[in-house]
Amino acid sequence: MDAVREVGELDLPTGLTEFLSESWNIRELYPPQAEAMPCVLAGKNTLLAIPTASGKSLVAYLAIMQKLLVDEVGSRAIYIVPLKALASEKYEELTQLAEHFNLRVGLGIGDRDGEAKNVGSSDIIVCTSEKLDSLMRTRPELIHNVSIVVADEFHLIHDGDRGPTMEVNLARLRHWRPSVQIIALSATVGNSEELAQWLGAELFTSDWRPVTLEMSTMVEGCIEARKRISAAEGLVGKGMQLPPPRQLAGPKSAPTWCALLDTVEAEGQIIVFVSTRRSAQSEARKLAKRLHKYLEREDPERLKGLAALAEKISGQSDSSMGDVLISSIRGGVAFHHAGLTSKQRKLVESGFKRGLIAAIIATPTLASGINLPARRVLLRDLKRWDGGMSRWLSVMEVQQMLGRAGRPRYDTIGEAWLLCKGSSPLEEADLVAERYIEGKPEKVISKLAADPPMRVHLLAGIATGGLNSRQAIRSFFASTFLGHTQPRQVLEERIDNMLAWLVEEGFIIRSGVDEKLAQEFEKLAEAEAAEKISAAASGGPGVSGQTGSADSVGEQNWDDEIPAWVTTAKSTTGVDFQSGAAVAGGASVADGASGATGSTGATTDSAAAAREVAASRRATKRQPHLGFRRADDLELNLPIQVRTVDEPAMTYQATGFGNRASQLYIDPLSAATLRTGLRRAVRRIGRRDEGQKVTDFGLIFLAASTPDFVGFWARDSERDALHMKGSTEEEGILDEIILEDRYLGTVKSSWVLEMWSEESPSREIEQKLGITPGDLRHRIELMEWLLYSARELVDIDDIFLEEHRPLITELMQMIDVLRNRIRHGCRADLLDLVRMKNIGRTRARTLQEFGVQTPKDLLELNERDLARLSSLRAWGPILVDRIITNVRQVLGKTEISQKKRRDDDQPLPGERKD
Repeated sequence: MDAVREVGELDLPTGLTEFLSESWNIRELYPPQAEAMPCVLAGKNTLLAIPTASGKSLVAYLAIMQKLLVDEVGSRAIYIVPLKALASEKYEELTQLAEHFNLRVGLGIGDRDGEAKNVGSSDIIVCTSEKLDSLMRTRPELIHNVSIVVADEFHLIHDGDRGPTMEVNLARLRHWRPSVQIIALSATVGNSEELAQWLGAELFTSDWRPVTLEMSTMVEGCIEARKRISAAEGLVGKGMQLPPPRQLAGPKSAPTWCALLDTVEAEGQIIVFVSTRRSAQSEARKLAKRLHKYLEREDPERLKGLAALAEKISGQSDSSMGDVLISSIRGGVAFHHAGLTSKQRKLVESGFKRGLIAAIIATPTLASGINLPARRVLLRDLKRWDGGMSRWLSVMEVQQMLGRAGRPRYDTIGEAWLLCKGSSPLEEADLVAERYIEGKPEKVISKLAADPPMRVHLLAGIATGGLNSRQAIRSFFASTFLGHTQPRQVLEERIDNMLAWLVEEGFIIRSGVDEKLAQEFEKLAEAEAAEKISAAASGGPGVSGQTGSADSVGEQNWDDEIPAWVTTAKSTTGVDFQSGAAVAGGASVADGASGATGSTGATTDSAAAAREVAASRRATKRQPHLGFRRADDLELNLPIQVRTVDEPAMTYQATGFGNRASQLYIDPLSAATLRTGLRRAVRRIGRRDEGQKVTDFGLIFLAASTPDFVGFWARDSERDALHMKGSTEEEGILDEIILEDRYLGTVKSSWVLEMWSEESPSREIEQKLGITPGDLRHRIELMEWLLYSARELVDIDDIFLEEHRPLITELMQMIDVLRNRIRHGCRADLLDLVRMKNIGRTRARTLQEFGVQTPKDLLELNERDLARLSSLRAWGPILVDRIITNVRQVLGKTEISQKKRRDDDQPLPGERKD
C-alpha cells in the first residue's frame, strides 16, 4: 500500500493541517516524508537518512506537535542542532508553528546576550549539543518531562569536536527517560542500519530529492554528466540516457570563471567550494573583477544593489579581510568562511538569498551549516592538506556539498560539478566519478574514545549523571554508540584508565565497595566458574577460556586483568600467555578454571574453582606497559605508572573541585592546568616577589594553554617575534609548555588577546599577527569563559588555609577585571562606561575626551557638549538620546536601591546606639 501523501488525510492534531496549508503552503508530503509519518506519529524511534532538502525537518516538526498536543500534553520537546546558525533557523520556524498552538519555544546556544531565550519556561527547546549537555548538568529538572528529542544532522556524530557530546546526550536522555521518542535526521551514511540499531529506531532511507540532481565531472571546461537523481523517476544511473558532454565558453585556464559565466547567463547562482580560507578570498577577488566588467555591460542595475550591500557591510568591517569582502561583493561575488564575523556572514547569506550575489566561494564548513542552496555547485578542490599531506575529501563530505545544488520551488534541476585537475585530468575524472558519484559514504564512527571527551563525560556522569559505581559507569558507556560498536574490553580499559586519572588528580574519590553489589558479583563469578567446569567435564563448548557472549553474563562479565591487546596476542601462533600470579605447576590462578578443566577432564570441586576465580578477580590488577609512551602524555606531563583497576563494585564520588569543574563545562585536564597555575599565582601574591609578579599576560597564557582553548598556529615569519615576546613575558608565565610549536602558538594567542584588551584595532591585530575578526571573536568568547572558570576554581580550591583567603580574593578580583577587559576589548579605565548599552570601547574613549569617566558624568554634560557629541561620526542625536535615557534608567534604579538600603539603616524610635 502506498504511503499517504495528502496532508489532509493524515491523523494530525486539530488545526495542524490548516496551518500547514495556509501558512506554509504544504498540502502534500514528499515520498520519504509520507513513508516515515506512520512510524513517527505512532511514537516510535525513527532514523531518517535522506538527501539534503528532502524535508527531514518537517517530519520532526509534526512528530513534536503530535507529542505535545495529543500523546503527552504538558511534556517538553528538545530539538538538537550542531551549529548556532542552524539553531537560529530552526528556532524561527518552530516559533512560527508553536505560537499558532499557544506553545513556547526556547533557544539555548550559549550564555551571551541573545543566546538563551525562555529555556526554563518553554515547551520546545532548540539548542546545540553543548548547551543541552550543560543544561543536563546544571538544570536537570528541565529534562524530567521530555517526551521527544530530535537530533538534527545526526551523521555529525562522527565529528571529533561535536560528535561525542551528541552521542552522550542521546545516551543520557535514553538512560534518564527510557520512554523518550528519538527522531534522528541524517544525511546518507555508510552504516545507517548500525546507527538505527543503536537507537532502537525504525530506519527510513531514500535517494529521492524534490529537485533533480545532476552530477558531472568538469575537465578543461567540458561538463560530462555522470549520474542523475530524479524527483519524478527515482535514481537515474549510467544505464539511463544522460545529456551529452558540453563545452563551456571561456578560457580553459580559468575553469571557475567559465562555470560562473555560464551560470550567470542562465540566470542562476553558484557556490564554489575550495579547501582553504585563503583560496576562498583569492578566488572571490579574481572572479569579482571579471564579473564586474560583465555586469557593467549586461546588468548595470544589479551593480547598484551590490554597491548598497557592500556599503552596509563596510559599516561592520575593520580589517583588510573585510576590505577584500567589500570589494568582491561590489563585483557580485562573496566568500564565506569562519573568519567572517556573524554579522558579515548574515549579510552575505542575505545577499545571496535575494539573488544579488551571483557566487559564493566557500570552505566545506558551509555544507554542514545553514540551508543555503544554489542552482549550481562546483567543487574546485577535492583534496585538502591534512596531517602533513594532501588527502582526498571524504565521500560523505563531498556528497553533502553536492547536495546543495538545486533550490526547491525555484529550480527544476540542480547541477553539481566536480573539477578534475592534474597531469591526466581525463583519467582522474573517471576516478573522481567512481569515488564520489558512484561511491558509498563512509561509516559513522564514534569519537567518544578520545581522551578529551572521555575525561569530560566520565566526570560529568559521576558528578551529575548518577553514575556512582564502576558497574554503573561501564553499563552507561556500553549504552553509547561507542559501546555498541567497540569491543567491550577496549572500552573498559579506557574507562578504567580514565577513572584512575580522575582519582589521582582529585576530581573524584573512591567511596568504598558496595557490599551488596560485591556479593552479586561473587555469585556471578561462582556461577560462571561452575558453568566452565560443567562444560569442560561434558566435553561441550566453553572450554577455551572465553565463556560465552557478553549477553550471557550481562554487563558484569569483567576480564579486568586481561587487556584487549593480550586477547589478540594469545591467538597468535607461538605466543604463550601467563598471568603474573602463576602457580608452581605453570598454570596461573587467573587461568585456573579453564586450564585445570581443559581437555584432561579434571574433576576439581566447582565451588573451590569458583572461589579461585573470584579471588583472582579481587587480586591486584596490573596495567600492561610495552615501553612506549603516548606523545600527549609527554606534553601534558602525565606520569607513567602502573595503575590498579578497581573492583566492579567500587563506588565513586565527585569532589567539590570535580563538581565545579563539571558544572563549568570544562575539560578536567584544563581544570587541572588552571589549578596548578592559579596556585602559583596565589603564592606569588603572598610573597610579593618583584621578580615574579602575577601579570595579565601570564593569566591569559595560562588559560590559552588549556585543551579547551583553540589556539593559533605560529607562522614561520612570526617565530622570531614570538620568541622575543615570550622572553619578555617569561617571568609572568604560570604554565610550562615543552613543545616549541605549541609554546609559540600559545604566546601568539595570548599576545592577540592582550592587544585586543589594550584597545588595538582589529585591523592592526590582523596586520601584525594575521588574525581575522571572526577568529578573534571566537577566541575572545573562549578566553572569557576560561577566565571565569579560573576564578571559580581558585575560589573552591581547598589547598590553602583560611588566612590565605585575602590572597585568593585579590587574585579573583584581578581575574574579574581582566575577563571584563577581554570581553569589551578595553583598558580598565573604560569598564564603567562600556557596560552601558550602545557604548563600545571606541565610543567610551570618545566620551573620555569630553571628560566623561563614569555613566553619571554623562548626565552632567551641557547642551553644547551634547551637540558636539551628536555631530561626531557614528553618533548622532538619536543615539545620544538613547544612551542618556538608558543611563538615567540604570542610575535611577541604583539610586532607588541605595535609598532603600539607607532607609533600612535608620534607627527606630527608642533604639539604643552601638
